[in-house]
Amino acid sequence: MAGADDGSNRVPAVDPSAPPAGAEPVVDRPIADDDRVSDRPVVGEPAENAAVPAAGSPVVSSRRRGSWRRFVARFELPILIVVAIAIAVVLKTFVIQPFYIPSQSMEQTLHGCPGCAGDRILVFKPVYRLRDPHPGDIVVFKAPEDWDEPGGQVLSANPVVHGIQWFGQLVGVVPPSEKDLVKRVIAVGGQTVKCCDANGYVQISEHGPAGPWRSLNEPYIYENSPWSRPAAGAVRSPEDNRSFGPVTVPAGRLWVLGDHRGDSADSRYHCGAGGSGGNCDPVSSTVPISDVIGKAVAIAWPPSRWRTLGTPKTFTALGTGLPVEPGTVTLAGAVLIGGVRRRRR
Repeated sequence: MAGADDGSNRVPAVDPSAPPAGAEPVVDRPIADDDRVSDRPVVGEPAENAAVPAAGSPVVSSRRRGSWRRFVARFELPILIVVAIAIAVVLKTFVIQPFYIPSQSMEQTLHGCPGCAGDRILVFKPVYRLRDPHPGDIVVFKAPEDWDEPGGQVLSANPVVHGIQWFGQLVGVVPPSEKDLVKRVIAVGGQTVKCCDANGYVQISEHGPAGPWRSLNEPYIYENSPWSRPAAGAVRSPEDNRSFGPVTVPAGRLWVLGDHRGDSADSRYHCGAGGSGGNCDPVSSTVPISDVIGKAVAIAWPPSRWRTLGTPKTFTALGTGLPVEPGTVTLAGAVLIGGVRRRRR
């Protein structure tokens, strides 16, 4: 028979808040700054969720970035000037180039008269990478060597002035040293051209000297060459400086005339003695398309003469020209405006 429990075998209850046996008692004290919990990573140790750069990837130093920013801030104006010059050189070389009209061979379409301020025109270059010149286009081209035209800008022997002139040519504000001319395209390779019909107009044939012929009514002509209507079967008058041809323009070449027909060293001027039949050399009187620099699209200076240079109706009506000037100017403006907007952004 079990004896009654007198309590000698009971296990004493354990207080959960009491410290373990032998441990030092906990003393309440303020939390020091060093003991405070912080979510900031310890210097020299990566944060728990910090991204670790991949092996071999370059690490950009913030010190290096700060040095570069200070350099840009210090030399901002010179850098902007260099960038502006670079943009001007690229535009002049590949897109659009200004030219100065020094002579009166294109009066009054383009001013270059004695005593007046010569026009500055803008020549668009990429257009002839997409197509060949059309009749009616005003083109700037390098003068053929056998045309014996006066040279361009002669650079000074003074080194300082020479450098300034060279830089002006580089950005397009000083006339170039080579012989560049501006004329209007009248006929292209494969066409036959001659002058004159019963009214003294230039004529064009698409099928050779046998015709049929189409006459060009050119209201833009200023002071035409002297001409008199010959009698039936009569020999051309010695005072007749307008008649020429017929001349079949070789492939890849252009027949060009100035709008001031009485004072223009153009294809008619280089046609040869007499200017008719076999005396008119189809090669020496024409310009190779490869020498064409670009198409004149607008008068840029002076402001009083700002306007675009389109294709005359006499060419579009006959189907010998293509009026692409508004699109060309719009394209050039879009390229320039787009570049400015990207630069601002």
